[in-house]
Amino acid sequence: MKLSIIVPVYKVRRHIQSCIESILMQTYTDFELILVDDGSPDSCGAICDRYAQECDKVKVIHKKNGGLSSARNAGLAVAQGEYITFVDGDDTVASGTYYYNMRILQANPDIDILEFPVNVHYESPRSHILTFNAEKVSGNKNIFVDYIKRKAYEHCYAWNKIYRADMFFFTRYPEGEVFEDVLVTPTLYENCDNVYYSDGGIYYYYAHDDGITRSYSFKSQYCLYKNLVILYKKVKNDYKMTEEANEILLKAIDNLTDLLRCSDGKKEERNKAFELLRGEGIGLKTLFKMGIPLLRKLKFTTFALMGAKTHCTLTALLHKKLC
Repeated sequence: MKLSIIVPVYKVRRHIQSCIESILMQTYTDFELILVDDGSPDSCGAICDRYAQECDKVKVIHKKNGGLSSARNAGLAVAQGEYITFVDGDDTVASGTYYYNMRILQANPDIDILEFPVNVHYESPRSHILTFNAEKVSGNKNIFVDYIKRKAYEHCYAWNKIYRADMFFFTRYPEGEVFEDVLVTPTLYENCDNVYYSDGGIYYYYAHDDGITRSYSFKSQYCLYKNLVILYKKVKNDYKMTEEANEILLKAIDNLTDLLRCSDGKKEERNKAFELLRGEGIGLKTLFKMGIPLLRKLKFTTFALMGAKTHCTLTALLHKKLC
């Protein structure tokens, strides 16, 4: 088959049937659906097994709980398709999405990654559609530079993309972490030759209260913060994109503030977080020359004058704790 669709499944009993049905109803049919039951304690495993009995396109893996990355890696280990895509177990995909985009890939076999539109926070007041003008970007350095300039790290989701399977020959998702896409997705883009931004199809990303990205533990926020710092240093040091790096730095500072607002972080863990940005900063003059809104410039004045630790500590104290 051409396409392997990997769906991690964990505590999504209310949503998994809608997810699976949206995939099985696709007008594109040359695919396998790999459902990875990541030790879900509810009836998800049984639901997956029922679909496997009814449809020979469906394969089920039952495994001990290891988290989202572990589930994706388990799916990658058995995938047989020439292309790989992911769907979260509480999301859906619009009919025709894979038909439209697989036709592009079949007509352009040199494309390594294709990204297609997504309705972010579907069916919530924050719902908005992320879309693209149809465009192909080529060359390792050009692809990564373009990725950063268009701030694609703000939509670094694993699931609204179709990848050539060999992109994962040496790459796996880091297990035991969340917000792993912040680091893995740009790494994949940096290591490919051709990326295509598609204007067709749509992925529905729901804003469920129990979703992993709505978890505000110290551990989850630290993963996000750490991965942003790594990306910031790569953009700053390897690509010399100073202004773009500074914008990522401010995003990391926001996440460091969220980290400090979590009540379950220990003193040594907080100090470890501060160490990641030791010696990093933005001068006041540089801050006010950045192409960001004035209110955001004013917000980070304390950071420019006093550094990350003082700014984030003071800002965190002014707000309620997240958890």
